[in-house]
Amino acid sequence: MAVTCAERITTRMNTETKELLERALVLSGYASLNSFITAAATMAAKKLIEQEMTLSLSRQEASNFLDALDKPRTTNPRFLAAAKRYKETISEDPSVR
Repeated sequence: MAVTCAERITTRMNTETKELLERALVLSGYASLNSFITAAATMAAKKLIEQEMTLSLSRQEASNFLDALDKPRTTNPRFLAAAKRYKETISEDPSVR
């Protein structure tokens, strides 16, 4: 089944860039320059998004993170009191207090 595409992007480029893309097109096996550019841009976009969504940690950072998950710190009474005061200050609903 053929996929129909409704979206269009138009771009201008210098002769050198077009020749470079046409040369790569011949090596790639794609049928048209449009399909080659679409595939290359899609691949680059996915790679960029994946890089931005991936968090890299050193061994020590990963170890510290896992330790924090395994042994969470106990709640500080001063923190609890401050959280309660804050909640009372911002709450408009008296039942929350």
